Amino acid sequence: MLLFLVVAVTFCAKMTSSMNSHRGNGADSNECVLDLQMSDDPERSMTQIKYLASALNLCGFVPELPKMKLRYLENTTVTCNDGSPAGYYLYPSNGSTRWLIFLEGGWYCFDDDSCQSRWESMRGLMSSTRWTPEKAGSGLLSPDPEENPNWWNANKVFIPYCSSDVWSGTARADQGGYAFMGALILQEVIRELIPQGLLVANKILLAGSSAGGTGVLLNLDYVSDMLSAAGSNAVVRGICDSGWFLDTVQHRAQPCTNTLSCAPSEVIKRGIKLWSGQVPARCSEEYSYNDQWKCFFGYRIYPTLQTPVFIFQWLYDEAQLVVGMTGPPAKLEHWNYMQQLGRELRHSLKNVSAVFAPACYSHKVIDKMQWLNVHVKGISLPNALECWLNSNEESNHSLRNNEDAAPEDSDDRQMIVHPASTQGRKQRQESDEYETHAHTVHQSRCHHHVIDNAPCPQCNPMCPKLVNPFTDEEMEFLPFLKLMGFDLSGLAKLLGLDAQTMAMMMEG
Repeated sequence: MLLFLVVAVTFCAKMTSSMNSHRGNGADSNECVLDLQMSDDPERSMTQIKYLASALNLCGFVPELPKMKLRYLENTTVTCNDGSPAGYYLYPSNGSTRWLIFLEGGWYCFDDDSCQSRWESMRGLMSSTRWTPEKAGSGLLSPDPEENPNWWNANKVFIPYCSSDVWSGTARADQGGYAFMGALILQEVIRELIPQGLLVANKILLAGSSAGGTGVLLNLDYVSDMLSAAGSNAVVRGICDSGWFLDTVQHRAQPCTNTLSCAPSEVIKRGIKLWSGQVPARCSEEYSYNDQWKCFFGYRIYPTLQTPVFIFQWLYDEAQLVVGMTGPPAKLEHWNYMQQLGRELRHSLKNVSAVFAPACYSHKVIDKMQWLNVHVKGISLPNALECWLNSNEESNHSLRNNEDAAPEDSDDRQMIVHPASTQGRKQRQESDEYETHAHTVHQSRCHHHVIDNAPCPQCNPMCPKLVNPFTDEEMEFLPFLKLMGFDLSGLAKLLGLDAQTMAMMMEG
């Protein structure tokens, strides 16, 4: 470790001298790239990176972090919804053979009315006309080793979402209409990156959040096949962040008139026709022509994927709950619905080989600075992810013989509260099953199958705080519920809590 610090300080001195020299002749100080050969031990690698960052700070080196630069697609026939050019942001890292390609998320539209509403309120997700020349990366896209200890020096690609089709579309615009070309945009980006170093990569991650996470599931095998056909020998893997949606029924069925009022299955049934949506061949073979929409849902498509994928999913996913309840949690009956969705998500992830699922009310994480702080059972998300990435090639576990992994699809399902004793026994049993899985399948201290068994939203003390929608200030979960109009006294009665205990919980 002493030698490591000496090298760090020596590098700092040389870098400072180099920076002064560059400033004198007008050169770009960001041209110098440090590509460390890290240890196989993720914990040790993280520690070394932090020591290096501290050493550089001590000698006054505070770098301006590089940004990704915008490039429009050379193929101008592949466009955003409005016909403006599609493109991507790229940060090439000299000397690195690792690539991270990230798909942005941001809901969808599925018919003329919803697309017009989206155009009026979310035009930035349908057009490239407002894109900036540069983009800073955060979370897994950050070039800062303290924020992104393991992938800070990788080549990074951010593909903005401007197709509104969950990255599945192949439809060109009708006269005066919108194009839906998400799948084609991704394919064009891959084609352009191949001669820019992607072909000689040794590891490639296709990652995405929300609709981008679902886009990873829909496109991962296709991208892997494209690279193999081009002659690549890279290890290709996927990361699906908050894109493992369930085709569950809503708490109270509503007429399907907008994004929030429509059940997830109805949205995709309509959307896949509008988008000319493309699903992976192996999943397509599992379903009839009229049931191709089922491939958009994680637990259905996962068993058909050949390329390994890591699933990150909040058990109380805010986006899924808002759609299921047609709004934020504001009624006592919504508590039951939240509990039910948490149980169904937990069950649907049972046999996923690489998964990290905290019991939190939130949405998305890997593109946020706070991703470092997400823990379950003492295991951090970055460590679980790096553990999986450094493990031997592992196929996705099949769910074909695991009937109870599917959520309850019955439209007349009744939402109930399970007695605490029964629920606790069930969760302890599930926890034991997860530990057995880790021992029999992954016989090491490396954990990448981590599912929280905390019994309610935000019961994991490491959950991120919520944000007040009116002030943008952070707040605890119970005050958030109260702000939404939730009957906390009724909740206390339902949970068997006295007023004093509830007041203490309100204070965090």
